[in-house]
Amino acid sequence: MTPSRFMLLKQHQRFAQLIFGAVVLVGLCDAPCASAAAATLPAQARDLPAAGTTWCYSIGAGRVTPMTLTGVTSNIASYEAGGGSAPIKIDEQVDTYSTLNATRHGQRRLLDFPVVKDKRWSDEFDETVTSQLGHDASWQYHYHAVALSQVGATQKLKVGAGTFDTFVIERTTAWTKSDPHSSSAMLHAQHCDDASCSVSGFSKEVFWYAPSIGRAVLRAYTQSGDSSYVANQTPDDMLHDAGTLVTELVGYGDNATCAAPHASLQARTPSSPWYGFALWSNDTWEFLMTRDMARE
Repeated sequence: MTPSRFMLLKQHQRFAQLIFGAVVLVGLCDAPCASAAAATLPAQARDLPAAGTTWCYSIGAGRVTPMTLTGVTSNIASYEAGGGSAPIKIDEQVDTYSTLNATRHGQRRLLDFPVVKDKRWSDEFDETVTSQLGHDASWQYHYHAVALSQVGATQKLKVGAGTFDTFVIERTTAWTKSDPHSSSAMLHAQHCDDASCSVSGFSKEVFWYAPSIGRAVLRAYTQSGDSSYVANQTPDDMLHDAGTLVTELVGYGDNATCAAPHASLQARTPSSPWYGFALWSNDTWEFLMTRDMARE
């Protein structure tokens, strides 16, 4: 076992103790509000609506991205996201709610069916990540993640697109990013801060999954170099923290839905840097890797 692998496992063990030793999933409202959601939501399996259905997601300030289901074949759902003349094509494993990556070893599981209150599961995987820097530069790095998930209370939640019965799901991840490289001329000046050219950190994601439409209606994401900071964040903390990215469903229906979305209630991008990482932009690969947050 390499030293970096040993350290990651030690970090993961400490992270797990912090997560499962704490009181998990404080709701967004008092008990009467949480109990308003159905006591047993139908979530034995993930049911998606008909092809052509569009989900409209916002990260605030009027920025809305449509995501249209084009079909489902052999447990793989295919989407077109972003609209316009060149939409991004996305393939997703239906039963894990996870996008596909041909380089992945292991399995990434955002959901584990049947979804029931207090259910816990873990997953671990390695993959090569390709990330874009603007429209002209792409770069890659190796990503290793160890994640723990738990289903909390059911909750009736109001978002821009309406009111939905949801499961509140917390996902906490210990990760390491390494071996960054690119053939893009724009990134020729990037260099490594030290010989290992790697960064390790922790992320927390809370998503409110609505079985009735087969996707989350709200997602809160944060990350840090400090495991205690991430593990102790409740869903309510995250929704009020300046370092959280909040994605919200503001429309749901046909392809024209996103042209006139509803106003978002909580969507926003982080207004402060993530705790435990470099505060100011620099030309190191380590900085780019810490700022690439799309993996979890």
